[in-house]
Amino acid sequence: MLSEKPWKPLDFLVVMALLSVMFMLSVLASLMEQGAAGSEVAANPTVTFVFYTCFYGVIVAFIHLMVRGRGASWGAAFGFNSARKTSAVLMAMGATLVVLPIASLLSQLSAELMMKLHAQPVAQQSVQMLQNTVAVAPQIYLAIQAIILAPIIEELLFRGVLYPALKQQGYPKLALWGTSMFFGAMHVNMMLLAPLTFLGLMLVWLYERTNNLAASIFAHSFFNLVNFVWAVTGPSSSDWKVGIGSAVVGITILIRQGRPARGAKSPEIADLQ
Repeated sequence: MLSEKPWKPLDFLVVMALLSVMFMLSVLASLMEQGAAGSEVAANPTVTFVFYTCFYGVIVAFIHLMVRGRGASWGAAFGFNSARKTSAVLMAMGATLVVLPIASLLSQLSAELMMKLHAQPVAQQSVQMLQNTVAVAPQIYLAIQAIILAPIIEELLFRGVLYPALKQQGYPKLALWGTSMFFGAMHVNMMLLAPLTFLGLMLVWLYERTNNLAASIFAHSFFNLVNFVWAVTGPSSSDWKVGIGSAVVGITILIRQGRPARGAKSPEIADLQ
């Protein structure tokens, strides 16, 4: 279970402000992409990468000030110094392997529902860029942003601060569903709302289960890595077989990691002694 965190209502407001800026930037980028469609105008990938890297640096600086302002350390505030680090990483891998095929199915169902409602499902902007460019530099920029930078920043904000801050104020259900749905909406793509909300729920579960935000960061990064590879390689006729195998392996890992270590005592037994 997640331990008590040092966050106060002011920290919640600061994070909401940062996320609001991120959301507005995402909307702006989406509108600019639509406006540039069919024209020769395109965003410079190097400028975009540098801008977001600097912006993420500002967010990290804000979080550092918040941590220090509460008299805490990063390890205590986010559980980085928790025990069983290897188990946390393995649980993150297992949970992600289960989530991947489910998220893919939810994405397909969302696309079909949108078409029935006469709405055109559109792939995420980064996926379109990967599919439409053969240049190496933009792919490297996107890989760094999607696999390294975005998972770290988004987990620090959503699961690291926003979720426990809301929960500790007495709103556990709002913390769970609100942060997960907001996480899905942040990507400004209706086709991804359901699968990313589901991913957000899993990431909260991981944080609660391991008490270590590193597990959620690793899972988020692994999820983005697999989707990055899928975007580059394209769909395959054997994807459903891969999905089933992924889920089986993931469930096996979770079951094994969920068992207490041999000779270890459960918390209930330990409390009675």
